Amino acid sequence: MLKNKANEIIAILNEIPLVKKCTIYGSLANNTHDELSDMDIEVDVSGYDNGQFMLELVDLLKDKISIYYSDYAPSLIPDKYIVSFAIDKDNPFLIIDLCCIAEPHCTTVTKQQAISKNEKYSHILKLWTANLKHYVRGVECYDNIARIAKKLSIEETDTKDEVTILDEVLCWLESNVEAGLGEFVNSCRRMFEELVN
Repeated sequence: MLKNKANEIIAILNEIPLVKKCTIYGSLANNTHDELSDMDIEVDVSGYDNGQFMLELVDLLKDKISIYYSDYAPSLIPDKYIVSFAIDKDNPFLIIDLCCIAEPHCTTVTKQQAISKNEKYSHILKLWTANLKHYVRGVECYDNIARIAKKLSIEETDTKDEVTILDEVLCWLESNVEAGLGEFVNSCRRMFEELVN
């Protein structure tokens, strides 16, 4: 199912004239994916500024696929230009990570530009989802989870475990839910309860 969905997204991306080629990579390409995996797709826009293309992707795709939120990965810039899209209100883990590449690799888009485009709520939602996934998979992520909590002024993280902090962050997301994301956040709660209990 995940590969089929990735191929649907690739077909849509291939309709964009600037796109030269799309390639699935990561766990989906290696057949090591599971129900928590996202879709990693490399989008080659050689001959165009790959960073600029990353910034334009939301507008290029918003009428073609359901996008519940988008989020840039400023920590990877300028080495990589990645934008993530959550595309399923019932499965918060169904995220597309589009890595925009080009030959030559352009570095004109800065970390600050990506940070300024990220919305706080969407960014926290993406970080929460990623860290819940890491926690469930047994990956050490306490420091990352605590860092999210500190962004929200959640106190005393050093006396709390990962599940407690993730729950407090989810409560913040539920209390501050943005328009159009109610069902999505309800799915986050449902998945959280299923995965940690």
